[in-house]
Amino acid sequence: MDSEPGPSRPRQQQTCVVDSDNEKLYFEDDFEEYSDFSDEVESSSLSEDENIWPVPSLNFSSLDFSRHRATQSTSNQPSASPWCTIGNVHNLIFTKNNFFLGQRAGTSPIDYFNFFFETEFLQMICVETNAQAERLFLNNRPKFASMIINWRTLTVGELKIFLGLLFHMGSIPLNRIQDYWNMHHLFSIPIFTKKMLPNRFLGIMRCLHFTSDTEGDAVNNKGRHVLDYFNKKMEDCYYPGKELILDESMVLCGDRMICRRYVKNKRYKHGIRLYMLAESNGIVLRFYLHTGSKNDKVDGEGHATEVVFNLLKNYLYSGHSLYMDKFYNSYQLTRKLLKKYTYCTGMLSKNLKQNPTIARAKIQKGENVSYFREGVHVGKWKDKYSELYISSEYPNRMVSVTNTRNQIKEKPEAIAKYNEFMTSIDHQELIFSYYPCKRMKLHWYAKIAIHTFHLLLLNTYKIYNKFSGQPRMSLHEYRLSIINLLLFETAHNIAVQNRNNTNVFHRIGLITERLENGPLRRKYCCQCSKYKKLTETMWHCPACPQEPGLCVDCFNSYHSYI
Repeated sequence: MDSEPGPSRPRQQQTCVVDSDNEKLYFEDDFEEYSDFSDEVESSSLSEDENIWPVPSLNFSSLDFSRHRATQSTSNQPSASPWCTIGNVHNLIFTKNNFFLGQRAGTSPIDYFNFFFETEFLQMICVETNAQAERLFLNNRPKFASMIINWRTLTVGELKIFLGLLFHMGSIPLNRIQDYWNMHHLFSIPIFTKKMLPNRFLGIMRCLHFTSDTEGDAVNNKGRHVLDYFNKKMEDCYYPGKELILDESMVLCGDRMICRRYVKNKRYKHGIRLYMLAESNGIVLRFYLHTGSKNDKVDGEGHATEVVFNLLKNYLYSGHSLYMDKFYNSYQLTRKLLKKYTYCTGMLSKNLKQNPTIARAKIQKGENVSYFREGVHVGKWKDKYSELYISSEYPNRMVSVTNTRNQIKEKPEAIAKYNEFMTSIDHQELIFSYYPCKRMKLHWYAKIAIHTFHLLLLNTYKIYNKFSGQPRMSLHEYRLSIINLLLFETAHNIAVQNRNNTNVFHRIGLITERLENGPLRRKYCCQCSKYKKLTETMWHCPACPQEPGLCVDCFNSYHSYI
């Protein structure tokens, strides 16, 4: 520090340099003024991932800001550095690469779908759903007319057909689920009637289950396996780019339950809150269910900080830029993230204790005032309304931004970047509004699972367009391609297998569908048609895919065919 006081001078943005021999972190152009200010790397954090670049955590306590003009009294905190009108931010280097490990899985949409919807995952759902159907049958003692009394074993192939119909319901929204099987000329959609009976579809929906673990917290256990599968799959196969977005999403739920929340700024204001970490292009990387139970690790006072570090635990020490809204942001959290080599930018609440005095001051329209403290920049800017923002990445710099009316305005760079990257979660909710799937009355954990299925489908679409090397597809075309293959190729591949499957009970059944004018519908016998005979019959096999029409005499010969 100079022996005589002098005028304050601004510092240029500095580049972070690592001394690999001594494991110290310095800034270029500042070796004379600063001593080394790095602590040892937190070994507990770095040992979790061998691929993390060995950058030590930052310690700015030794920085000397005494030559800058202090604007806030620090008598109560003599060890803390004061807020200054002139300061700097640090230049961190992004040390990772954006990659996807499933590029060799194939080049068609169904290849990407099968990569994320693994057979083992679907088999687990089948096992737990069959077990739940057995429990409902034994405990509730259903009547003879119940859909459970005629339950047959759910297979992976039939589950794929169920998912195909479920996704297709989002493409053709109707008010009631029964209308998809309504044969009236105003509702007739033949694909649903051909692929699955309504009682079978509703039976699978009623018994849909994902775990038989009843110990501990039931709220956490029932929806845990699907969430864990999503997070683990994305962690294993995909690494994002530099910009990350953390926000919350809502799943519509009107039930009275402990994890039901109210968020006024969301499309569904009452529902289940999901904390999401996403990439700027909308790919969801990880999400966490806020249950609100006693065993919830991120509930209670200060839980916003716990949410941030829970979602970021695999992305620290890499130079990422994180964007969040005022619900999460604070000076303390930004400092903690900076020590873990991660930027943070977003809006800031005006009522936090460690905010500078400018947080409550009045400023004129177009005016921008910035304060700095230990590498953290807090600014206040007024356009129509005053906005308080915080950033550890962007300095006090104004940039030109073109709005939707083609008007050019000057904004602080931190606010411009925040507005640019913070739209991915809202865009994802907008897409879900085009393909709704939340109108059905289900258990809350089934709603979470169906929401997760749609998130996986949306991720496969975005990753396909980014890494497949094929012509870009619209979301509508991609969804129809997946639905078509799930409904037709899946049924064709398992048709012969089910004929000799001893676990499937094949029985002849009467066709109950009626034509528009009243009489029962008849089908052509598929066995007779092989011998070029057109025989109409009122019987079919409900256990076979597509429920083929069969004569009484042809029933046994059809199922003995290999």
